Amino acid sequence: MSAEGLDAIFSPRSIAVIGASRHRGKIGYEILRNLIVNEYQGILYPVNPNATGIHGIRAYPSISDVPDPVDLAVITVPSDLAVDAAKACGEKGVRGLVVITAGFREIGGVGVERESRLLRICESYGLTLIGPNCMGVINTHPDVRMDATFAPTPPLRGGISLVTQSGALGIAILEHARTLGVGFAKFCSLGNKAQVSLNDLLTSWRADSETKIVLAYIENFGNPKNFVRIARATTKEKPVIAVKSGRSEAGSRAAASHTGSLGGSDLAAEAVFSQTGVLRAGSIEELFDLAMAFSLQPLPRGDRVAIVSDAGGPAIMCVDELVAQGLRLAELSPATQAFMRSWAPAEASLRNPVDLTPQGTLEDYRRALEAVLADEGVDAAIAIYVPPVRVDEVDVARAVWQTAKAHDKPVLCNFLGRSEDSPGFVELVSHGVPSYLFPESAARSLAAMYRHGQYRKRDEGTERTFPVDRDGAAAILARATEKGRSRLLNDEANAVLAAYGIQTAKARLVRRLEDLSPAAKEIGFPVVLKAVGPEIVHKTELQAVALGLRDDKELLDAASRMERRLRQRHVVLDGFLVQEFVEGGKEVILGMTRDRVYGPLLLFGLGGIYVEYLKDVSFGLPPLTDRDAMRMIESIRTYPLLRGVRGEPARDVPALQEAILRLAALVSDHDSIQEMDLNPVIALEHGRGYRVVDARIVLTPASPGTGAE
Repeated sequence: MSAEGLDAIFSPRSIAVIGASRHRGKIGYEILRNLIVNEYQGILYPVNPNATGIHGIRAYPSISDVPDPVDLAVITVPSDLAVDAAKACGEKGVRGLVVITAGFREIGGVGVERESRLLRICESYGLTLIGPNCMGVINTHPDVRMDATFAPTPPLRGGISLVTQSGALGIAILEHARTLGVGFAKFCSLGNKAQVSLNDLLTSWRADSETKIVLAYIENFGNPKNFVRIARATTKEKPVIAVKSGRSEAGSRAAASHTGSLGGSDLAAEAVFSQTGVLRAGSIEELFDLAMAFSLQPLPRGDRVAIVSDAGGPAIMCVDELVAQGLRLAELSPATQAFMRSWAPAEASLRNPVDLTPQGTLEDYRRALEAVLADEGVDAAIAIYVPPVRVDEVDVARAVWQTAKAHDKPVLCNFLGRSEDSPGFVELVSHGVPSYLFPESAARSLAAMYRHGQYRKRDEGTERTFPVDRDGAAAILARATEKGRSRLLNDEANAVLAAYGIQTAKARLVRRLEDLSPAAKEIGFPVVLKAVGPEIVHKTELQAVALGLRDDKELLDAASRMERRLRQRHVVLDGFLVQEFVEGGKEVILGMTRDRVYGPLLLFGLGGIYVEYLKDVSFGLPPLTDRDAMRMIESIRTYPLLRGVRGEPARDVPALQEAILRLAALVSDHDSIQEMDLNPVIALEHGRGYRVVDARIVLTPASPGTGAE
């Protein structure tokens, strides 16, 4: 979307409200009223064929009757009339449309076709479209002062720009923001996102000097690959904080029915946020907890936090949350502790967290906060106060913000039990210190600020390319699909992996018992024997695998026993896979599933037979940089095992990093791969690489057929 197109939406010199009404409660009435009440700086044109004037402003029968140029038209007429109104706007030369009206793709059927016609009209006339099925747009800049929404609460001016896919939530957010004293630069309700998307707004707001923070309520990303690229660049310059709904399958279905778009899996969404540095809030409340902190305080330079409190319990709760969020308690210098000991109450605990107890005076509290902020070993402070009856909470609040103002370190406050309507909260927030009802909220907000600061400094790496045999892999996949098979045979799977340079254990597929010995001699004893058949997926459960076979006798005995057991279970046996026995490594898993919205979603984690129980895994979404792949490895809990513990050698982590990147290239190149499990992958000692010892590749079926391994 061009900057000029969005300029017509957010900075119009004139606005026509099509469907403007004289009747209170009608959307056309409320939008025109909001434009007037908020002192829109341009020219307004109400359009209503049944009125000569609305709100004291001359009305016109149609957009074509307006005598002057119109930059933006806000359409509120019913959906069956809205498409014709859009066409009239195009013929008039209007540049931007905000279609408030519902009854489009979100209702299915006729609504889908109606939205397609609307979009064709916009493309034909070069119109920029917000919506349909939205609540409007806002720009609080003094030169514009546009509130083209039907929200009852006028926004405060500030540095936050908010985009939402839910009009109702937009209303609630604007109202809640005002009670918190949080102001906006711009606001946009996207509705069905027929044309302008979240990606367009991120691109625009990244370059917008008025926008300091971006907030988003997201139901679906639209084009996830574009979002990754755009969001990654945006978060390097300003924080992007998002609530992503549809965590559950039921919630995802509800989101799809809301705007007519699929949302994809929540695991994929988490991978997107992790790769782009977008901070995910768990709720609208947390969204504003974070927004308040980012808008009022500087980012911490490090992760060392001091806590000053007049009560031990809340301080302990704060400590627990800080540690859970990856921050640490600052070690106060001996000089700082000695200074506080010279005047603090005898009952006070002066190690971090500093607990002055209820015996501490207002002056004690002020001096303690000043002392920890002056300590060079402290990067940020959280002030916790349980307001007693004997001290005015406004006096305490004043002491906090005055002390904080004298330092360039972030200070967040928890006035326990005091919400946004309390005098202490108002005193703090109006003077630049965020205040929270509970200590955990302050800790989470500070941790988000630290993570954003770290993300801005982190190396994003580069996208690497490798020489691969793309055509060879495609031919194998095509042959299997043409035969109607849903899975590759073992030798086919190994050949596809080899085409992309993914290291597999040496293997030979044999159909007859007499061919086992020659195959084993070619590979070299010891070997692994695996049964192959259409029903044999989890080989361990079927006792269809034997490890470390050291000679012909052991090999043939194992094959005979395996064949007998499978026959007794009525499991079809097609043959055997004789494979190199890889010893002395750590088992990891590489995997992939193709999400219907996000495309291929990669998995890395601890492997072997316990993967489904331990669930120590991480996810990534192609395209990946080399640093993305390394972060996938480093983020699992058992990563220290790969680096070497208790005298064990380090594993070849760089080789695993390359394996993830090669796998990303493979599944990005070939849409016919639906799922993949490489488990186990044996990570060998550093410098020796890895070996894939079992591979399962599931295809997207092109036609009905019987599956085979």
